[in-house]
Amino acid sequence: MNTFLLILLVTIVLVAICFVAIGLQVFFSKKKKFPETEIGHNAEMRKRNIKCAKCEELERCALKDIAECNADCGKA
Repeated sequence: MNTFLLILLVTIVLVAICFVAIGLQVFFSKKKKFPETEIGHNAEMRKRNIKCAKCEELERCALKDIAECNADCGKA
């Protein structure tokens, strides 16, 4: 077997194992809640005053009511 194909196969298998392991860890975690990745819904992001790009742009340009954006981003 070609060395390149062997390395490619091993890499694909290792990546697949990692994806399965991460999925099992999320599925069987004690929290039973998928980690929140949305900026507007993430408490740690809000603590650091990091906002979604849409809200930051609206604040910077003052184009629309920022309360509408906060409702869209889950900060209401």
